[in-house]
Amino acid sequence: MKVKVVSDTLFKLSPKLSSQLSNSEKVFVKNRTEFELVSYTEAENNHTRLVLANQTLGGNQRIWYAYNPDIEIESSPVKLTVVSDTLFKQRPILSSQLPASDKVFVKNGTQFDLQSYLPAASNHLKVALADKFLGPFNRNTWYAYQPDVRISGSSVRLKVVSDTLFKLRPVFSYQLSSSEKIFVKNGTEFELTSNEKASGNHVRISLATTGLGDRNIKDWYAYAPDIVISGTPGDNQPHRGSNDKPQPVPDPGTPSTPPTTPPKPAPQPTTPAKPNPTGPFRLPGFRSTFYLSEPIIPNGNFTWAEATKNGRRIPASRDVTYGIIRIARVMEEVRSRLGNRPIRVNSWYRDPASNRAVGGARYSRHMSGDAIDFVVVGVHSYTVYDRLNSWWGSRGGLASSSIFTHIDARGYYARWSYGY
Repeated sequence: MKVKVVSDTLFKLSPKLSSQLSNSEKVFVKNRTEFELVSYTEAENNHTRLVLANQTLGGNQRIWYAYNPDIEIESSPVKLTVVSDTLFKQRPILSSQLPASDKVFVKNGTQFDLQSYLPAASNHLKVALADKFLGPFNRNTWYAYQPDVRISGSSVRLKVVSDTLFKLRPVFSYQLSSSEKIFVKNGTEFELTSNEKASGNHVRISLATTGLGDRNIKDWYAYAPDIVISGTPGDNQPHRGSNDKPQPVPDPGTPSTPPTTPPKPAPQPTTPAKPNPTGPFRLPGFRSTFYLSEPIIPNGNFTWAEATKNGRRIPASRDVTYGIIRIARVMEEVRSRLGNRPIRVNSWYRDPASNRAVGGARYSRHMSGDAIDFVVVGVHSYTVYDRLNSWWGSRGGLASSSIFTHIDARGYYARWSYGY
């Protein structure tokens, strides 16, 4: 999302005539200059309010007003269309539980440009509007009921959450010359074409539109704790053709009434004899024999059959096997956090050919073994995402479509919704 200046102009700190502003409240911007935007909205007196994504002007200001005839806006590639009269809300709960100031009516057919969107509890999406403020308090971040909206387009954005250095190599900054690193301020945002894990707790990023430095370089390494990434690349559409239906949304009502008399203790089942393991197979880099029927983690709930598509996708290397083991440990924690409900694995390890066949992303963590797409029986996938989000933090990626949840152990913060 960009603004292009089409005539020499002044960017201003308020939407007034330039003659009414002091020199410190306006800055000259030359014809053909371009800026990447976080958002843009209509303003008074034929102006547009611009929030710059990765550049500041004047006294380090990001928010400016531009005279409309002097600019052209390249809108966001991600659109939200309302497909049924609905209410946008400040919390993902029943609208009857919210005061009037925390909800706003939005008519069927209304369309918005989006900065971002992510899953939220109870089959909602958390959306950040790029081109509008709504409600009595002029808010641009709302919760929308997913069946009432449709998302189109794709975009991946990086936000810097701590002053940092982007580097040309994933090493300590003191090992680099000044020409191999560039300072990037907290709050700066970029659109990305790709991102993947790199050595030394770094992430290799490719900027989509704006290069940095004197050489306008787009490929950099960023220190993982200093960034967050959100948004879905256009090539990431796994399981879109699946016949799976969304799992039910848990009832947000009152807790169940406790019984008046204590329940009788259930009879203790006898321990059945452990069946012989089945499906022997070998893993690269290991001498022992493994069995598809056996759990990956001793006494765990997830088997090698689930990780390897019943033996049809044997890991390509020892590193992939360790990736499978790493995320299997995570999934045992996930199962416990979600009340030990049954979990169905949709997809775990994918070799590159399988990844392409199911519509996975170019750099999918499934090819490293440490990613799983899964369904928790009886719980909507957006609610699963909501319950795991803060717990998972910056340890890896987390995402949901309406029919499954994805988790991976990439080692840096990434969040997205698949848009269906």
